[in-house]
Amino acid sequence: MKRLYYLFSGTQYAKSISDDLINSGIDEGQLHFMNKDVAALEAQHVHRTNILDEKDIQHSGTYGALIGAGVGLLFTFYLLATDLGTFMTFPVFLFVCTIFTFFGAWSGGMVGISNDNHHVARFHDAIEQGDTLLMLDAFNDNEEDQLKEVMHSRHMEASYEGEEKDFKTFF
Repeated sequence: MKRLYYLFSGTQYAKSISDDLINSGIDEGQLHFMNKDVAALEAQHVHRTNILDEKDIQHSGTYGALIGAGVGLLFTFYLLATDLGTFMTFPVFLFVCTIFTFFGAWSGGMVGISNDNHHVARFHDAIEQGDTLLMLDAFNDNEEDQLKEVMHSRHMEASYEGEEKDFKTFF
């Protein structure tokens, strides 16, 4: 999947952009409008971003889980090297690693909820100044061409800000 980024001033163009893209055959779920004035986007009746698009919960949580799993492995190996090692069965080993992994994921998610999503962090200043970020998901080359055609021919008010090839939510 490829994600395309467009910025435009305010929210007044959001409905017309959304309608044009949907009328050209793009699914509403592929459109993600982001603005600091959520009420203005709701008034336009467009598909807004959700908390997972806005905050870095998944990305940070994934890294937290990986770090937690590593720490859990190190801790269980340490326990194996001590006198407690004689009591360590495989289910106990697995339980300890799982607890550390879940704690790492939770901790990472808590860090992520206080940070902008790493995919949209570069647009933070523009969004704070009142601009609207439009993220468009293209699942193949034909959709990408269709999205670009509609945006570049009908909506000059939106500036093309780049794209992410092989877009993945978690990394």
